[in-house]
Amino acid sequence: MKPGRAALLSLMILVLGAGRALAAPVLGAAKPWHYWIAPVLAASFLGMLFLLILGYVVRVVLAKYGIRVGKRSAG
Repeated sequence: MKPGRAALLSLMILVLGAGRALAAPVLGAAKPWHYWIAPVLAASFLGMLFLLILGYVVRVVLAKYGIRVGKRSAG
């Protein structure tokens, strides 16, 4: 293993291990104020995923077959 990769790996292990150790007391003392944000985040994720797929279809798939969407011809 190269020295740079070994150093990076050891640093990642140190950071991840410290993160878990520091988060343990906080997670135990957390108050359940955040129950309302889960549906908001899930709906946002699904909306962004839908728009990403729609954008791909409009820009790539329809352009492949020569179909124009949203642009009117000058005539």
